[in-house]
Amino acid sequence: MLHKLKKDLNKRKPIYINQEERLAAVMIPIIKSSLGYEIIFTKRLSTLPTHAGEVSFPGGLKEKNDSSLEITAIRETVEEIGINAGHIEIIGRLDDEMSIHKFKVAPFLGYINSNTKIEDLNFQKSEVERVFSVPIEYFFTCQHWRETWVRKDDKVTVYFYPYKDLIIWGLTGRILSKLLKIVSEYLK
Repeated sequence: MLHKLKKDLNKRKPIYINQEERLAAVMIPIIKSSLGYEIIFTKRLSTLPTHAGEVSFPGGLKEKNDSSLEITAIRETVEEIGINAGHIEIIGRLDDEMSIHKFKVAPFLGYINSNTKIEDLNFQKSEVERVFSVPIEYFFTCQHWRETWVRKDDKVTVYFYPYKDLIIWGLTGRILSKLLKIVSEYLK
């Protein structure tokens, strides 16, 4: 699945947002397990000033030393969840998203090509409460929903995916929704 997905994502031109300031990137890390392919998420600490306690992908702001948003996504993944950069294979880039705080966010799909076990990750305890993974197949059978919200006169579709004691929503839910549309073609 990943080989064909990588080939197709590299042929596909992502939708870029034309903004050169306030840049950020996230990684959608995928691992292979006995349950099939799984997506790694983080639950942020409840004491953080923004997005406290929310489920997210590893990611953050582009720093001056980052030569690209792809490098930002890799660096943040290494920092936040402790995966060796050499174990990350970029599969492709999804469409840019605009965050609620007006950051352009570039999502990258990355395959973690090692025998990574979630329980062995040395994640950043100053920012991340826990790291967990969810089988991709789960999202096609769970009772997810979407709502239309109005924010500053703009209508926004907000996606919600419950998982155990958590709800994946917001920007993470939006990116996940778009990823699932792409991936569904490869699971048929």
